[in-house]
Amino acid sequence: MVKAGVRKKVTEPTDCSRLLLQKKYGAFRVCLDPQNLNRAIKRPRYNLPTFEDITSKLEGAKYFRVLDAVSAFWQISLDEDSSHFCTFSSPFGKFKFLRMPYGIKCAPERFQRVVAEMLEDIQNADNFLMI
Repeated sequence: MVKAGVRKKVTEPTDCSRLLLQKKYGAFRVCLDPQNLNRAIKRPRYNLPTFEDITSKLEGAKYFRVLDAVSAFWQISLDEDSSHFCTFSSPFGKFKFLRMPYGIKCAPERFQRVVAEMLEDIQNADNFLMI
């Protein structure tokens, strides 16, 4: 993840806890545990569409496109202050996220808003985030 620019090795103090999760094939993954951080985050006022919103907009449509946004939240850069709050310690050193980590409670709304802004000038285009 360091080579991909998702996180960066640092020496500064850590803010978040971490989780060590076992992958399907026995290897381990170090993940951010943002529970304490999430308590301090104010959710943005951006409503995710409901199932009814989605189905009403699909009625009568002829063309559909489904995109699988692999590592979707990692497409959203964090500013320096936010990145500092996403710093954690692991057996491999201290790291901070440069991109939106999974588990941050406002991540779905932020991603939905970014995609909506990208599509806003395209006629009859809409997006629905499904997690």
